[in-house]
Amino acid sequence: MFRDTVRLSSFIVCFASFVLTALAQQTPPQTPTDQQKTVQPAPPAQTAPSSATPAPAAVQGTRPPEEPNVLEDGGFSIEPIYWMTKAQPGLKGGASAASAYSGFQNLDYPGKSDYGLGVEAAIPTGHSNTLRISLFRVLGNANSIVGTNGTIVYGEPYSAGDYLVQHYNVQMAKISWDYLSYTWQRKPGNIHFKTLYEVQYVNFGTQLYAPFVPITTDASGNTDTNSSSGSQSVILPTLGAELEQSLGGKFRWEVKGSGFGIPHHSVIWDAQADIALRLNKFELIAGEKAYHFKSSPQGDQYVSDTLQGLFVGLRYYVGAPHR
Repeated sequence: MFRDTVRLSSFIVCFASFVLTALAQQTPPQTPTDQQKTVQPAPPAQTAPSSATPAPAAVQGTRPPEEPNVLEDGGFSIEPIYWMTKAQPGLKGGASAASAYSGFQNLDYPGKSDYGLGVEAAIPTGHSNTLRISLFRVLGNANSIVGTNGTIVYGEPYSAGDYLVQHYNVQMAKISWDYLSYTWQRKPGNIHFKTLYEVQYVNFGTQLYAPFVPITTDASGNTDTNSSSGSQSVILPTLGAELEQSLGGKFRWEVKGSGFGIPHHSVIWDAQADIALRLNKFELIAGEKAYHFKSSPQGDQYVSDTLQGLFVGLRYYVGAPHR
């Protein structure tokens, strides 16, 4: 189309020149001023096509920039986490607790646990949505004295005054789909609101024994080592929300929380607030994290605890551009 326009313009110019030449041979010579006035209309026909060529470039230059698919401006990421929490779980008597004496009451795990270790992997799912998988583990030791005769812990009876050595671990796992629901246009950075759709799992496992109680053997040859072990688990769907804002591409803050509970049964909730500093493909994250769980109290025993403390993490974005 453009070439046809040029050809047509050239033809018009040539034809006009031919006509002007013929008229010049039949009429008296004109002054230079009259000739210039006659020839001037021809050039605009040649310059008209060239004036249309810059238009596509102007349209391309005004196209608005697109936001990255991942708010953290990266792709797949993995993050080791060090959680400075101190667990102090407690076993409590459930609705069906019973024994030959007074039934199971409470058995605390005093003291402080080791700091928790965890890892989180994030997979972008497009449009600033992310699938996150996280794992945590907290180990601890405790010592306590049984307060009630006939206290049965996972099938082993203990008497009042028995000194117990306890080992335990708390393991947590979560799968979360972080869905971008709304964006507030703000300066110096947009605030993103995410809804969290999750499945959470927690397991409490323990081993305990009474080192100062003599080991006995009954008439059938069964040996009682005065030790027992058991575990309690909870798995629940959880719902939550998150606010996040990036500041200048180097700093980011976020606040989020989720949870779910069934009355007179199991409960899980967790909350987190942190800030992050971007360093090329790495992100240094620090903040506060809290986690609460309770197993169903409908059995002989149930366990509950609230873990909280500062945490630090170092996130690495695989394949992310350098910043």
